Amino acid sequence: MVVASLGAIFVFITVLGYVGNVRTQARAEVGEMTTALQLQSPVDAFTPITAAALKEVQIPRRWATDAFVRSVAELQGKVAAADLSAGAYLQQGMVVSAPTLTPGQREIAIMIDAETGVAGKVQPGSIVDVYSSFDSTTNGRTRTAACAVRILDRVQVIDVGQLRQERGNGQQQAVSSVVPVTFALDSDETLRLTYAESFARKVRLALVGGSRDARKPFNRLCETPEAGR
Repeated sequence: MVVASLGAIFVFITVLGYVGNVRTQARAEVGEMTTALQLQSPVDAFTPITAAALKEVQIPRRWATDAFVRSVAELQGKVAAADLSAGAYLQQGMVVSAPTLTPGQREIAIMIDAETGVAGKVQPGSIVDVYSSFDSTTNGRTRTAACAVRILDRVQVIDVGQLRQERGNGQQQAVSSVVPVTFALDSDETLRLTYAESFARKVRLALVGGSRDARKPFNRLCETPEAGR
């Protein structure tokens, strides 16, 4: 009985030693560990990421980069940049600053043709003018001249989405590259932008530099004899 007990103790100590050895070797192989944040549940685009949606996990430091988010404090004032799935390790590129609206402002996003969106130079915080062009129309004897109109003056871009492909509604259904651009506008500006998006042939952005124009620009140019003078 005594011999059996001593044998059991010996086996137990041997197993503990083996397990400890394996753990030591494993630590040596993976190296030093660091903390990362992993999503426990999905998060919708442009919504805050709460502490309840996250859990802290340990990963090898050599696998982590400076882009990894390591504390909930880093997420203050941030929202998800796109739909995020559960299990993802949170990184800086997955979050953006939450839009800041002043009282009375509206947040509105429209699709802008990539070719007319200042070739990718428009970024969150950019100040732009928005122009739209309308085709001429004929209604009975009444003819409306084709016009190019500056519909918005010095408005702020608060977000620029990812480039995507969109199929047109015409007979040819041409595919074009578009980006969603989000603005912070007052109620009148929101109405003008919505009208242009719905009825204009083209909507263009123009980056604005400086604090004011050297001379007052035209806000409208129509295809009439007066416009060519």
